[in-house]
Amino acid sequence: MNIKRLPAIHHCTSQPLRFFGREAELAMLDHALNGAEPSVAAMIGPGGQGKTAIVQQWLTQVGTRDGVFLWSFYRGKDSDLALREMLAYAEGLDKPPDVSASWCVDRLLAILKTERWALVLDGTEVVQHEQGAWFGRFVHPELGRLLEELASVAIPGVVVLTSRFPMPTLERRRHAQVISLSTLDMVSATSLLKTLGVTGTDPVISAAARSCGLHAKAVELLGTYLVHYHEGRGERYRELPQSALAGGSDEEVCVFRVLQALQAVMPGELQDLLALAISFRQPTTEKRLLDYLQSDPLRHLLHDTWGRCYEPFQARTLDWLQAQLQMLVELRLLERVGQLDEVVLDAHPLVRSGFEYVLGSKHHAHTARAGFLCGRPDRRPALSLEDASEEVELFHAYADAGLWNEADSTFVALDNPKHRFLAPAFERDLLLRFFPNGDWRLPPLWTGFGRYRSLAICFEMLGLFEDAIEAYRPVDAPLRGDALIALGRLQPFLDVPQVSQPWQALWQAYLAHALCLLGKKDEALRVAQSIVPADVYEWVHVFECLLRLGRLDAIDLGSLLYLAPLAEEHHWTRLARQRMRLDYLRVQGQGGADLGKEYRELLDAYDRGGLPFERVLTRLSYGRWLQTAGELEQSRSIVGTALEICRWFGMTILERDCSASDTRP
Repeated sequence: MNIKRLPAIHHCTSQPLRFFGREAELAMLDHALNGAEPSVAAMIGPGGQGKTAIVQQWLTQVGTRDGVFLWSFYRGKDSDLALREMLAYAEGLDKPPDVSASWCVDRLLAILKTERWALVLDGTEVVQHEQGAWFGRFVHPELGRLLEELASVAIPGVVVLTSRFPMPTLERRRHAQVISLSTLDMVSATSLLKTLGVTGTDPVISAAARSCGLHAKAVELLGTYLVHYHEGRGERYRELPQSALAGGSDEEVCVFRVLQALQAVMPGELQDLLALAISFRQPTTEKRLLDYLQSDPLRHLLHDTWGRCYEPFQARTLDWLQAQLQMLVELRLLERVGQLDEVVLDAHPLVRSGFEYVLGSKHHAHTARAGFLCGRPDRRPALSLEDASEEVELFHAYADAGLWNEADSTFVALDNPKHRFLAPAFERDLLLRFFPNGDWRLPPLWTGFGRYRSLAICFEMLGLFEDAIEAYRPVDAPLRGDALIALGRLQPFLDVPQVSQPWQALWQAYLAHALCLLGKKDEALRVAQSIVPADVYEWVHVFECLLRLGRLDAIDLGSLLYLAPLAEEHHWTRLARQRMRLDYLRVQGQGGADLGKEYRELLDAYDRGGLPFERVLTRLSYGRWLQTAGELEQSRSIVGTALEICRWFGMTILERDCSASDTRP
């Protein structure tokens, strides 16, 4: 692909005022970009150690490459959108395409294995599991697949990840390197303090750096604190308060000492101004913030509701407000991020953690939770599809306020089959807002939550069949059939041959399919012929049973393809009917050469939709058609891809079909 690409920087966040040290890490990234190992470099370390600063510094010196792409998950949490933006950049598109994550990953793998890219994914802890047995694994399976496959081969460029969490699925990959990022070295830390204007003897400045654990962001904040409030005198570091953080690591205790010192000397209105500036879900422009500070609703909130006694911001001059913002920027508590007319005011996650208790009816004790350097940053931006951003913002606002009934009503407006088909992870993550820490295995935060079925369907579309089985509630237990068959777990169908309405016909369709897979052919045929499928969901399993039995002659194609007048049919059912029609024509020896073209179009549509079970079935059928047409090499390639999909998603029976290549007609 010969596309001239300019660097693409998405959601770039906090930047260092001065950059020191890290020569070894920068050299490693340079070597990797120029063809050496590794293919994937993961920099792991606590918040504020300079992971983002390293990749930003490195990107300023990489020069011209086939691609330079940075995505920061700190402000762009939607993995689906990240993959689609990446593909749009790779293929020179004006906007993200309406395709599934699996389609994006397939295309991106082909490109990244042949082109020299500097691909940076910053702050991936936002999209990793933060606890439990899957700690550190990527929440989005396709994002995980992209990184794991790239870490398994030598590529011309390099993928760089930064995270607070470990990456267990990458650690043992041959072409991955995990770098545990330590604190600044003493020379870099003292140089940073001196550059900021801190004075004193070398031993004093060294001791000042050690007082905050040589932690990169803490050293920077200590420097601005000493310069602004103590005339730059290095020995005043001795006045830092003892940390009130209970149970924290040594690094966290050191960082919080500096944050406490700043809180102790900053006037109340300056602390409120900082807290208000960082309360926006997305970083705001300075003009918008100033308008907000001078608004009537904010004056009422601060002074009438919360009882603030200082002079209202509305009564202050614009120059005074701008001077306060500039002071916060000079203290490095706020940062101007972006270019030209896109400059916004942002703050490092550690600053947000340190000042999160300022707003409210009274100042809470300035404390933080142990682990604040190693957990996810608390402020997470809304997920979004381009055509639903306002509704998503409203949904998150209700969820943040604990207004679950309103959030649920807003979700109903978002519950669009197009969203689920293109980005099931988008819908899943909306639903996870109803659970403590996003853990759907815990009781929901709202007793009225009743959307487990939607959650399970999202899991199925992502190929997370185990989660889907568990997510279906007992009342919906018969709907587990698709996931059970995908995983090759057929005993439940024998144990429970009958279920109650309204799922009886669907369960019988599952049962026929399962009996066929178990080799109980006569019984499978008897059950299949006893069913009158009412919809495409039932037809899919009856058809697959009869296809494997070689009894498609028992099907009336007209009944299979019938659609009632004026009936609406969404994309998934239309594709399912098309797939069964092509299989029917293939087995009957009809359709001619046009059948190959239709199979390719169908396969393209399923790959865009990302449904793993259907992607494999379509490939097996197309592979058999190619085999019959004498295209043996292409057939092996198609079935080989199907085999990889089966292994990735644990679809054991279809995996055997791919390996044997003659068990499914």
